[in-house]
Amino acid sequence: MKLYTHHSSTYLVFKFVVGKKGFNRRPVQLHAHFEGSEDKNARTVYLDPSADAPRLSEEREGGWMEIEMGEFFNNSGDDGTLVFGLLEVDNYIWKCGLVIEGIELRPKK
Repeated sequence: MKLYTHHSSTYLVFKFVVGKKGFNRRPVQLHAHFEGSEDKNARTVYLDPSADAPRLSEEREGGWMEIEMGEFFNNSGDDGTLVFGLLEVDNYIWKCGLVIEGIELRPKK
């Protein structure tokens, strides 16, 4: 894949199905970085925050949500491999009902 040669952001596009479990007020860690580089941009977020917590995700069409995973800068213009991750960070309880549509790369505004 030819990567952007400027500042870019990555977004996780997801939704929950009826009967989801284990995500309410449970943090996950999102990251996006170049393969072989140190991951300094990991973000801890709540995909399903409580009512009193700030919502970092934004609604899209069809019930989908998006949340920024991280950002990167590619100044070499060369092809490269980006590594994306979504990790559980506490409580290690069963989770179900998360549907991931994909990951979008966009130029940073």
